[in-house]
Amino acid sequence: MSRGQRGPTVLHAVTIDAKNRDRYIHILPTGRRLDLVGTINGTPDFPTAVVPFKHGVAVLANGATPSQTIGLYESDLERYALLAVYRGKAPGKPTTIALPNGLGISETPHHPAAAGVAYRPKASAAQLAADARRTLHAQAAHPPLATTIIAHGDLFQGLAVGPDNILYAAGGASDTVLAMRRVRGRLQVVRRYTLRWQLFPAHQYPYQYQGNQDAHHLFYPDSVVVGPAGRHLYVAGLLSNSLARIDIASGHAQYAPAGSYPFAVVLADGGRRLVVSDWGGNGVTVIDRAPFRTLGQIATGPKERADSTGAGVHPTALAAVPGTPDVLVADADVDRIVEIDTGSLNTVRILDDQPYPDAPPGSYPDGLAIADGRLFVANAGNNDVAVFDLATGQPLGLIPTGWYPSALAIHGGALYVVAAKGLGSGPDIHYQWVGDMMTGLVQKIPLTDLSAKLARWTVMSLQNDGFSGVQRAARHAHDVRTAAWLRRHIHYVVFILRENKTFDEDFGRYRAAGHWADPHLDLYGPRELPNLYHLAATSTLFVDFLADGEVTAQGHQWTTGASDSDFVQRTWPEYYSQRGLIGNPGWTQPLTPGRPGTHNPYAIYANLSALGRWSNPWISYPGRLYLFNDLLAHHVSFEDFGEFVSRSKIGAISAAMRRHLATDFPGWDRMILDTARAQLAISWLKSHPGRLFPRFLYIWLPDDHTAGRKPCYYSPDYYVANNDRGTAELIHYLSTTAQWKHMVVFLTEDDAQSGADHIDAHRTFALAVGPWVKRDHLETAAYSQVNIVKTIEAILGLPPLSQWDANATVLSGLWADHPDFAPVPVAPMKVPVTFNAGTCPDHTLLRREAGATGHSLTAQWLKIHTNPHGASLAPPDAARSYTTTSLLKVPGPEQMRQEWIAAKGRRAYERVMGYLRRYAGAHHSPLSHYIANDGG
Repeated sequence: MSRGQRGPTVLHAVTIDAKNRDRYIHILPTGRRLDLVGTINGTPDFPTAVVPFKHGVAVLANGATPSQTIGLYESDLERYALLAVYRGKAPGKPTTIALPNGLGISETPHHPAAAGVAYRPKASAAQLAADARRTLHAQAAHPPLATTIIAHGDLFQGLAVGPDNILYAAGGASDTVLAMRRVRGRLQVVRRYTLRWQLFPAHQYPYQYQGNQDAHHLFYPDSVVVGPAGRHLYVAGLLSNSLARIDIASGHAQYAPAGSYPFAVVLADGGRRLVVSDWGGNGVTVIDRAPFRTLGQIATGPKERADSTGAGVHPTALAAVPGTPDVLVADADVDRIVEIDTGSLNTVRILDDQPYPDAPPGSYPDGLAIADGRLFVANAGNNDVAVFDLATGQPLGLIPTGWYPSALAIHGGALYVVAAKGLGSGPDIHYQWVGDMMTGLVQKIPLTDLSAKLARWTVMSLQNDGFSGVQRAARHAHDVRTAAWLRRHIHYVVFILRENKTFDEDFGRYRAAGHWADPHLDLYGPRELPNLYHLAATSTLFVDFLADGEVTAQGHQWTTGASDSDFVQRTWPEYYSQRGLIGNPGWTQPLTPGRPGTHNPYAIYANLSALGRWSNPWISYPGRLYLFNDLLAHHVSFEDFGEFVSRSKIGAISAAMRRHLATDFPGWDRMILDTARAQLAISWLKSHPGRLFPRFLYIWLPDDHTAGRKPCYYSPDYYVANNDRGTAELIHYLSTTAQWKHMVVFLTEDDAQSGADHIDAHRTFALAVGPWVKRDHLETAAYSQVNIVKTIEAILGLPPLSQWDANATVLSGLWADHPDFAPVPVAPMKVPVTFNAGTCPDHTLLRREAGATGHSLTAQWLKIHTNPHGASLAPPDAARSYTTTSLLKVPGPEQMRQEWIAAKGRRAYERVMGYLRRYAGAHHSPLSHYIANDGG
């Protein structure tokens, strides 16, 4: 199976054996391989909890979907019941559901394949009916499930079962815990327990409430456990830094303080104590259960101060050691398991969860279970379960799993694993939305003969990830040779990041790409992208290049940190589906969204103390932070134009880092054009010639994201053309500098979001430009974003940031034996300045006028540019003058629809969608394999 090709959607239990094994193998964007064992079945998107229930298990899934679910599975993994919880109004029959992001879903929740079809709210009744018929037809072959549908609720990560087989689920944005019982084959909600937000100390991270501060504050139930006598529930509150104790009979709740961002709670020492893992702290909180009193904290990582600049260790999953007061804690960001004594409040020992000696972070342990003297650890980053001898702490081996294992359970002599991203497959050929793009997976591994199989499974797991000694040695030998050549010839690296395009969306009509391009899916071509096409013809174009993340929240982490942290992975589905969390993927965002003055394209450069009510992103950082931190530590000169950098725990950017930030370069602002951004970068470079010229430049040019059909904004065609021109002007200037003789420029997108692709929905493009790069070269080797990061590190002499770049190969096959120093020309724009039709409020026109000269609309700009003859007139009120710019976080199908209709018309859009459905059907693949994922 080739990289990016997905296996079949799993709708029924399948036991993997020699005959069917190849059907379920999947190659990830990074080149890692999924090759499973045991019995598997599909789940709805992004499962994060699994618990024993009667003869089988219950699985909670909380993806960025219209509903979050709890599914019941028999011991043979056949699913027999489902509860679907909708944030708003719920459907009672096959229906179309309106979503807050402007799309809708046509679905039948009662079927296991019920992922739905994205539709247009303003489409004709006939079109909506056709969408619904396609969904029903696709689901007709699958028997309906006994399904309970709940409205006005939510589910997050926590699931527990009581002594009377009552399930309790943490309700996230609903601020409730659901109690459920199986009645006549269905899950029935028997009670909802309501919780309230609790004020936490101002000196405790994250120092202020991290939800929408203008809305009702949320406790945000995260994890739940049933007390030893079955009388109480103990519930962690993600946004309250506290633990609740609920009297099951009366519903009365008490609260005790916990640490930052409570993740999980577990009973310890025979139920005498409770332990809460503090995701945003570096340890756990221990609570005396009976009096419900906090005993203290135990550090599992370095003690962090408010001015600490390193990443946190991210304590996540917990497991109590039977017969002792000890608890095992998974520190997900640093790949270790820490055993703590809840009696003495001390650390007992540390287990290393690295896949090989001295590996950088990336295992991401985030699930724990204990059975038969063994500790099982779900390694979300490595797609396996590590097995340790509980008594000695020695590693015993690895078990291969699905993509991103997130929780474990032991039941009936078997290990159950849920994998949040499953096999990466969609549910049917008409499916269209990122929240459902990758269905999850539940896996059952019998433990009776584990010892006989573990050695073979360990070899499989290591080889799946490229971690075997032979694989690493071969890569190292290749990389040493390539790096030596690069360091002789390449001394300067420029990385230009753009936004959201698939390969076919921009290069579908590039004939030189041959079968790698599909003209049916081309949205922009030589008219809008004359410079991009010229660069492809005169440099190296990567045609099998994949983005490593699905959405923007992940994409900028991968391009700067060679991974995305467990916090980003687990929380982006919540804020992408508007379920109570403010987006917090590494950069800061306003905690009062929509208020006047909250649009600030320079916020990425400001300390939080100056910004005020903005999110604190420290918890989102991966273990070794980002390229910028390594460059600073290794004294490599650099300048950052527009990308976020790490902050201290309290939100300050260090003075040393600030010296490398182009603080007058605007970040996200749809009214400031990329030609203006390019000129700002060029002006800065002109003022830093010779030895002042940095060895590394990171430049963000986001205009090809476009603003869709938003009234009064520039048209998609013009945004893309302006981005093309700005990119060319920048590369042209670089090609005229003295440094060009030893320079390479890498150009790519943060993710593949706003269009379709006939090979893979993750596929975008990358270009390498420079004197030592082959001209008119198609690079067909399979690469992804981490390969560019690895190559930057090789040129500049930097260590790896994660296991992904450590085990990626340095780019090769594109380097020329003889340089060509000719400067890069700039082609004229062929698209005139055009604006989307619609009514233009005064404040939008003011923002557009300010942006035309590279400025953001501020009170100072307005004062300078107001005609003095109008001084006696009343100024625009603040609400009209300063409004936030929407990030247009609509799902990819809607972003694609808007851009196609704006650029080519509605009939062209309908034709391309028809082509995509026929293409997907002919290849027996889900439409999500080829279409945009999300509009972030």
